[in-house]
Amino acid sequence: MKISWFDSPLEIDAALENAERARAAGLHRYWNPQVFNADPVVTLAIVGREVPDIGLGTSVVAMQTTFAGTLAAQSRTINQATGGRFCLGLGASHQPAMEMQYGIEWRKPYTHMVEYLDALLPLLNEQRVSTTGEFVTHHTQINIPGPAPEVMLAAMGPKMLALAGERTGGTITWMTGPKTIASHIRPGIGSGTIAAGVPVWITDDVESARATTAEALKIYGQLPSYRAMLDREGMAGPEDMLLAGNPDTVRAGLEEYAAAGVDEIAMNVLGPKESIDAAFDLAADMGAEG
Repeated sequence: MKISWFDSPLEIDAALENAERARAAGLHRYWNPQVFNADPVVTLAIVGREVPDIGLGTSVVAMQTTFAGTLAAQSRTINQATGGRFCLGLGASHQPAMEMQYGIEWRKPYTHMVEYLDALLPLLNEQRVSTTGEFVTHHTQINIPGPAPEVMLAAMGPKMLALAGERTGGTITWMTGPKTIASHIRPGIGSGTIAAGVPVWITDDVESARATTAEALKIYGQLPSYRAMLDREGMAGPEDMLLAGNPDTVRAGLEEYAAAGVDEIAMNVLGPKESIDAAFDLAADMGAEG
């Protein structure tokens, strides 16, 4: 099992510091999400030039926010600049985010993703495409030397899982526990890579950590796709997905993910500096063992 670090930095300097700590700890990859903090595409391009010897990935970019041709050019550019270390994590986002925040109609996400990949993958590989669809039409080419980056999908439903397994390197999960990974995600994706994002808080005050997490991550209990994963796992809310306690307790929880078929764990560490420092130590120990 590979151990990675999930980070959502506000500033580039913080990203550089955490990516370097992850590299020094021997971790597999440094992931950034597309949220409202520092842009992951820009951040990872800078981090990749400054911090060697660690994989880089977006977890995840919403396909609706960027033309496939633009994202292909960005991804190939980062991969060129970082010696082939970039993984494009891609997702279909969620209806509230697209419609309420951006005014973009959210419908037929599976069909939309199929068409997006019909444009994106040829551009990443052959660097030219001609495709016409209901959502995505591209008749274009790019010219960016270097290797094609890896692609992974955020996939939870059966059709999207099958798509991820058939056309990309695997899936990136969140709010999805080991029982659900073993019974639903692994059978759905086949032999593809599963990278699981896992919330972690190393602390002596587990009750307080769960209460804080319940408020900080409450949106994930309201979004239908994540709510479905929580229900499959038998969890009332996102706070129940938190691996909280001392390092041995957290280690045992992470090992359950490995036993369920996870190939890579991206630790999303919550809490104060003491929790982050302890998590880096734990990640280094587990990464060295893996």
